[in-house]
Amino acid sequence: MLDEPGYDRLADHLVRTGTLLDRRMIYWYARPSEHVPTLEVRICDVNAELDTVVLLAALVRGLATALLPEIADSRPAPCPAPRLRAAHRLAARHGLEGEGLDPLSGECVPATEAVERLLARAGPGLAAVGDLELAETLVDRVRRSGGGAALQRASYQRRGRMSDVVSDLARATLAARE
Repeated sequence: MLDEPGYDRLADHLVRTGTLLDRRMIYWYARPSEHVPTLEVRICDVNAELDTVVLLAALVRGLATALLPEIADSRPAPCPAPRLRAAHRLAARHGLEGEGLDPLSGECVPATEAVERLLARAGPGLAAVGDLELAETLVDRVRRSGGGAALQRASYQRRGRMSDVVSDLARATLAARE
């Protein structure tokens, strides 16, 4: 785990050695913002569905709120980073339709069950900030729609064209603005 000075040293090293053109090219799951004093969680900026973005933001805040006391008590991270990356890969590949990986236990479970476990883990933090009902409602909506992966697969399967996926994503983005 990096602290702020450690992050700054690593980021500067990556730029100085030419590994990255600038610090904005650091595409980690989470990173300190380069322009405001916040932590950026990068997964939220790749979703076309506004409900999904709001759900992810609520879950991140809920998890942070639930985990901060554990960090203050110097407890170890709840799951090893490689297991978290493996869970992310499975989720990206299969969406809600396939198997998921519970990053806490390492157990393969249906993806919908992994989502329920995540909601339960974030539950105390969600309740503390008043987001539990919102998160439960949005999880239910995403579960009924199948999530972004299912919507994109359906777009592709209509005619086997990636341009249909892009067009549907553009329409969803525009519809969210209205």
